[in-house]
Amino acid sequence: MKEITLTIDGKVCKGSHGDTILTVARKNDIYIPTLCYLEGLTPIGSCRMCVVEVENNPKLLTACTTPAQDGMVVHTKTETLHNYRKQVLELLFAGRNHFCMYCSQSGDCELQRLAIEHGMDHVRYPFLYSDFENDATHPEYQVDHNRCILCLRCIRVCAEKVGAHTLDLKDRGWNAKVISDLGKKLGESDTCVSCGACAQVCPTGTITIREFAYRGRRSDCDDVVESVCPLCGVGCKIKAYVRTGSIVRVEGTTTDQPDGGQLCYRGRLELPRSTERDRVHVPMIREGVYYREATWEEALSLIAENFKTAKEADKAGALVSSICTDEELSVFSALFKDSLGMRRLDTFDGDILRGFRKGFEPFRQQGVRPFTAAHNILKSDCIVNLCADPDEEAPVVASYMRVAALRNEASLINVSSGKNPFEGITDVDIRLLSPCGDPCLLDSITKVITSLRMSEEDLGKGTEALNDYRNYLEKTAALVNMSVEEVEQVILKLANAKKPIFVLGSNVSKNPAVVQAGVNLAIASRAFFEDGIGIVPLVVSSNSLGTVNTVLAEEPWLGKEDLDFLYVFSTGMIPEDEESLSAISRTKFVVVQTPYLVHPLVNMADVLLPAPAWYERSGHFCTIEGERRRLNVVVPPKGEVKGLASVIQEFASALGVELGSPKAVPCEQLFGSEKAPETAQMVELEEVSL
Repeated sequence: MKEITLTIDGKVCKGSHGDTILTVARKNDIYIPTLCYLEGLTPIGSCRMCVVEVENNPKLLTACTTPAQDGMVVHTKTETLHNYRKQVLELLFAGRNHFCMYCSQSGDCELQRLAIEHGMDHVRYPFLYSDFENDATHPEYQVDHNRCILCLRCIRVCAEKVGAHTLDLKDRGWNAKVISDLGKKLGESDTCVSCGACAQVCPTGTITIREFAYRGRRSDCDDVVESVCPLCGVGCKIKAYVRTGSIVRVEGTTTDQPDGGQLCYRGRLELPRSTERDRVHVPMIREGVYYREATWEEALSLIAENFKTAKEADKAGALVSSICTDEELSVFSALFKDSLGMRRLDTFDGDILRGFRKGFEPFRQQGVRPFTAAHNILKSDCIVNLCADPDEEAPVVASYMRVAALRNEASLINVSSGKNPFEGITDVDIRLLSPCGDPCLLDSITKVITSLRMSEEDLGKGTEALNDYRNYLEKTAALVNMSVEEVEQVILKLANAKKPIFVLGSNVSKNPAVVQAGVNLAIASRAFFEDGIGIVPLVVSSNSLGTVNTVLAEEPWLGKEDLDFLYVFSTGMIPEDEESLSAISRTKFVVVQTPYLVHPLVNMADVLLPAPAWYERSGHFCTIEGERRRLNVVVPPKGEVKGLASVIQEFASALGVELGSPKAVPCEQLFGSEKAPETAQMVELEEVSL
């Protein structure tokens, strides 16, 4: 990129061709006030706060939309600019009801901060604003149109980052206001995904999260800690605001990130709510139908005694949450697998992960990473949704798909046997005649595309290649409710795509043949990205991939036989499935270590051990964003809660076992790319071990 040089307020500044004046100023630590501008969103220059003077230009120019040019001389702090911005602020205050003493965002409002910064102590204009409603129909968010300055940040983030297009502008002039779904109230919206991105980017008190409104302003918080959301495989980066030892709000990071700094409703709302749940503070031992408090020594001694007996009879097992960090999973692996040689060690979502591991293995052995980062969906021109429900499994991935389809004009193909999760925006909706989980359709499409890759000369001569192509087309059409001509159009759309990508739902991954068929289809479609093959696996939690090389069992064992001892570690963040709970309830002696009083799991425990909550732990997650992201301690644990490594070490001592260093390798080494994705070769489905 060509370098340019500007002079801003007498300082020589370097920038790149294509930068705006504001971008160059920020790169060189020069402050220019803004209201409607937000990095990562399309600049519109509507608030006029960023105006600057450029020599040899008679107009005041908005810095956020004006391209910087080599040799420009820019002034940002003249008296003319100060008076102009102050006048704009007065007009904004006169345009709506901005009486700060009645607003929950007072002290945490960008409009108020700029007014103070510019010495605005009165308004010279009459308050002629209309009386706008306060929309309180949504159970989580409130929209007070009286506070709105029409910066359109909420509209832009909803369209450009979330892809929901819920918000828009109605009317003009003094009566203009933000609406949802062409006139509905927010609580009545059919398109709102309740992610709260609009509330996070709002510079005033217009859109607020109900329960955060009076917990404390950002400026009142004692600390802001960056961490990772553990609730799905995306592992979104978060900022946790801490006040007097409690988490008062959780937000996404900056909007210039691939995910737009957004969070889904779970990350934004459920994470802070989890800090108020009932906790397990001390070890407890069951006596009849009640629990009594115990010391760590007494509890671990009782656990060790029952474990030894069950281990001798080969009737002991351990079940771990995949929300544990790599470091925690390695500790479990070091004790139960390495030191004790147990074969019954697994995670709650083991069946899903075994499907991915077995399906991915032939490609991993080729030295190729069998999946790509989820945000590469935004770079794709053809997205295929393979039996996934991203709005439930990974809502931010659903946002990527909506933005790619609606904003980036990518084709969206849905393949499922149930409801189409992207109804209304899909280009093709392929309805399976059999339930999801059968690799036949994917295998058939792969063969059609492979045949299509034959030279046009062979196909044109009516050779055997043409016959194979037609046969595979007819076979594919027979598997779905579509004509041969319709199927051919889908095949051509996929084959002609430059960057296709496939989103694979977790509900079908229990069959590794489907996973392998999906990767084969991606290879046939030339779905290659810099970091791997164009498959996005929707795993359950933020560190599901990290469990593959640590605690994941080779074959399922939970529920296959009744056990005498089961050690269960649950983070309490994702409900346990009914099959796991049923198997746990049949076990003779159950140890449950969990941060929360999770029912019905804790009711099954003979010994209940406390554990640190997500915000009290640190370590790394291996996410489907293709990164090993760090979970940081937000608030230190209180009471007798011990770290997992300390508890496992004490348990090993009680067993008389020496705990060695973990043998498991980090996740990024397991799924590292040794070769370019383009070198990947398709494999036969029969090679998959079911």
